[in-house]
Amino acid sequence: MQEKLSLKWNVIKYDRNTLNKNIEEVIDARFENGEFMLDSSIDDLHDPYLLIDMDKAVARIKKAFDNDEKVIIFWDYDVDWVTSTSILMHFFKKIWLQASYRIPHRVKDGYGMKSYFMDELSQLWVTLIITVDCWTRDIEVVKYAKTLWIDIIITDHHAVPENIPTEAIAVINPKRPDCNYLYKNLAWAWVAFKLMQALAYEYMSKEEARAYIIESIDIAAIWTVADCMRLTGENRIIVMEWLKQIKKTRSLGLRKLLEDKLNDDLDWDLFWFLIGPRINAAGRMDSAYKAVNLILNNTDSVYQTLSEIEKLNEERKYLTKEFSSDAMNKVSKTDNLLFYISPAIEHWIIWIVAGRVTEQFYKPCICLKDEWDTLVASCRSPEYYSIIETLDKYKDYFLRYWWHKQAAGFSISKDKFSEFKTKIINEVNKKDFSRYKKELKIDKVIKLEELWFNFLSKVNKYKPFWIWNEKPLFLVENLTPEKIDFIWNGRDHLRFTTKHWFKIFAFYMWDYYEEIKRSKKNVSLVFDLSEDTWNGNKNLMLKVVDIILE
Repeated sequence: MQEKLSLKWNVIKYDRNTLNKNIEEVIDARFENGEFMLDSSIDDLHDPYLLIDMDKAVARIKKAFDNDEKVIIFWDYDVDWVTSTSILMHFFKKIWLQASYRIPHRVKDGYGMKSYFMDELSQLWVTLIITVDCWTRDIEVVKYAKTLWIDIIITDHHAVPENIPTEAIAVINPKRPDCNYLYKNLAWAWVAFKLMQALAYEYMSKEEARAYIIESIDIAAIWTVADCMRLTGENRIIVMEWLKQIKKTRSLGLRKLLEDKLNDDLDWDLFWFLIGPRINAAGRMDSAYKAVNLILNNTDSVYQTLSEIEKLNEERKYLTKEFSSDAMNKVSKTDNLLFYISPAIEHWIIWIVAGRVTEQFYKPCICLKDEWDTLVASCRSPEYYSIIETLDKYKDYFLRYWWHKQAAGFSISKDKFSEFKTKIINEVNKKDFSRYKKELKIDKVIKLEELWFNFLSKVNKYKPFWIWNEKPLFLVENLTPEKIDFIWNGRDHLRFTTKHWFKIFAFYMWDYYEEIKRSKKNVSLVFDLSEDTWNGNKNLMLKVVDIILE
């Protein structure tokens, strides 16, 4: 195994012997443990009743249906909440359940449950709340709801605390230690999907339920990818199924969103780059109601919604670039823990900026919004370091604290921040991060002459590609490009021109242009492979992931 350091300071690891191996031999090795289920279908999904409390949740919803009760889905404004709510709302409308949804204000209300929500909903005669992706920790609020004769069904997929709200009718979470569900790595939209699946077999015939479940998969698949869930087990099944029937999605909004891409070589990047950011832009920059409307509304008004979301997404991209650039210039690069504070940055963007800084410097980052007497933070860390374990030691400083794998958030009073920052930086700076470099493992060293559509078709047998089955990475060595220039209107992306007919693009790698030109050296390119369609013409596209100066 050989190693080289790239322009991005990644360690590129590769075996030159793969030059003589065929691509099927290389990728087949990933599937030897049987976890990926290459040949699976919708019929291989697990029984939803294996999720603990599913029977209680179904029984309570049936009671609400029979008694014509008012039901509210309570959620926030990210892609997971949007997709989860869309799944349940579509089904509830289909069976004529009296249901609606409530969105907290992203700044005023923040995350999680509040007692005043219960007062508000009680006045509207709501008797059942179904939560999506929250409330497992909101024990006191659940207790308070009970005093107002409001029942609560909690659905979640986060790590389970030691104590859960026993006053809730049901707490559906595959990560509960007493839950025997066979697959634990479910995105929340998939938890909502499982609830819908169980209800579908209660209200429909077996054949009708199966057909409805298949046509509902698209929404669950969106968040499975957007939430960075590994594509094994059931996660792989639903993404595979959706890629099969993507052109038949029942959502007019999604069809219009995907319109220009439906003839392309579709995979996880469809969700990651096209759908997820637009839904997030709606929820975080304006109103998540727009995102739900995009998915559920099949009238002509969806075109206006889509236009509004596109404008929001363009603003998102601009602000992301501006604040990410500012953060990378201002963080103290000598520290192991990077801090960036801005009063101008929006809540919805702090997690993106924290992620960009972490990716750039391969160190944990805490990005904060300054709000007068309070700071609101989003934290990200590389895979070699658990920022959560460190933050746990300082949680007494926080007003609020929430976490995910390799990610966390908190709010803190400004008068406590300086002391907290000094202590945590001193602790983290004692660790030796210098030995950690991001590694990119090359699947196959290749000659450009090998690449053709038949080669791509062999690769695509193993789709969908995502976490734990990443898109194969290829390395072409010691290339002398005929030309290196910028593409499209801006100066964000590079293009390498060779004697070959296909496209070689390096997206968002504009900052390496001068270094490459000055060096006058040949380059080795790390890339993945896809099909590009433009004006009806199909080409192979090599998307450059990293560059080595030889």
